[in-house]
Amino acid sequence: MGLEAVKEEIIRNAKEQESALLAEARKEALRVMKEAESKIDETKQKSEAATKKSMEAAKKQALASAEMESKKILLEMKKQIIEKAFDEVKKSLESADEKKREAYIKSLFEKAKKELDVAYVYCNRKDTKFLKNVKTGEIDILGGIITENHERTIRVDYNFETLLEFIKDSEMQSISKILFG
Repeated sequence: MGLEAVKEEIIRNAKEQESALLAEARKEALRVMKEAESKIDETKQKSEAATKKSMEAAKKQALASAEMESKKILLEMKKQIIEKAFDEVKKSLESADEKKREAYIKSLFEKAKKELDVAYVYCNRKDTKFLKNVKTGEIDILGGIITENHERTIRVDYNFETLLEFIKDSEMQSISKILFG
């Protein structure tokens, strides 16, 4: 074998190795590309799932917030309706004719006498005429009476505003059920 033949053999072997290495490199590059694409797809799917989950959570939160706000508005409206109903009752009590007022005052006075030995009665100016044989004093109230014993140590408050507040506080659920079902 001559020098030329060895040289050609080396070049041929080098070209074969080059081809084999290039084929292997292409194969490895293809594998790396596929792996990268797979990771990109996986990351994309995870990102889409996370985005979808975040959007659903935000939607749920917005719906819950809107529902809470609507309940708050509805509750406020119900409260205003109840307040208006009590205002109407106050107006009705204030404008009651003398016969009704007298019946209310006498009934409240009898109730107070069952609770204490009444010595003093405070009431609205126009209601003093309905109370006989008892010391009366005028106070600025819508109507009703406030009574005290002789020592002025015990007081029973049956003025209309106090009675209405008591009814509102103790019967709010019943009133709400009657008005709104």
